[in-house]
Amino acid sequence: MKRTKGTTRLLLGAATAGMALSLAACGATHTKTHSAVAPTAPQHHQTTSPNGTIWLLAYSHFSQIIENPKVLTLFERGTIYEPVTPRQTPYDLRNVIPTVDFHSATLFASQVESPAFPTSIGAIIYDNERYANTPQIEQANPVHYYSEVAHLAEQHHLTSICDFIQPDRLPPDERQANHEVPGCTIIGLNTVQQSERGPQTYLSVVSKAVRLIRSIDPSAPIIAGLSANPRGTPVTAAELTADMTIVAGLVNGFWLNVPAPGVGCPACHAPDPALLQQALADLPPTFSTS
Repeated sequence: MKRTKGTTRLLLGAATAGMALSLAACGATHTKTHSAVAPTAPQHHQTTSPNGTIWLLAYSHFSQIIENPKVLTLFERGTIYEPVTPRQTPYDLRNVIPTVDFHSATLFASQVESPAFPTSIGAIIYDNERYANTPQIEQANPVHYYSEVAHLAEQHHLTSICDFIQPDRLPPDERQANHEVPGCTIIGLNTVQQSERGPQTYLSVVSKAVRLIRSIDPSAPIIAGLSANPRGTPVTAAELTADMTIVAGLVNGFWLNVPAPGVGCPACHAPDPALLQQALADLPPTFSTS
């Protein structure tokens, strides 16, 4: 079963959802200077396809990780989605696309229709998770709200980035591929990061999810989740490098996380962006995904 979906632009970046948006435009170099964007009518980037590997990495550790010349070269060959908040400006790299992260579909709907929604934004993440930032009604009905977000994002020429819906989020009679695969532009596999300490296990989990997604949408870009700070025992840079290498032929890129302890990850240790930087720098110079 293949679902139909219009083309939308693939972009990067994220912001917290409970906010009045005020973001800056992307420049054409990789310096850290930016120009503010005045609020205008919400007409956003026209859709384009991503080039090379897709990287999604939030603002909070972006500049530190990209300081390594090998990582900068790696990122320059791909398409980067950089999550930012209203007080942050995206990195001035040609292929960085500013993105906003919403935990509420209702909030996204109200803000995207506002003339104050910045025209610099090219993508949104709908982060429907089982914690307080997502309204209970949305947590209980993920399929409905993912569909609403994807449709509204397409109307506004925005790429939508959504996580694969885990079967335990659905009623027993809805635990089927056509419900588990959201209708968003880019599909994330964030839960696979709990398997990242063993590359073969990671490959097995990613392969299973990719097969299911491809049975519904053969062309949807898929980005596999990796965390420099997963719950439980620490992960090593070598393990992350091996994970990326072993699934490179299956996915289109990676959703890179450097979480800190908080509401979304109460069991996380202190963030370690240097570990993720090392994992990326140790990839082969010719590294690319499918």
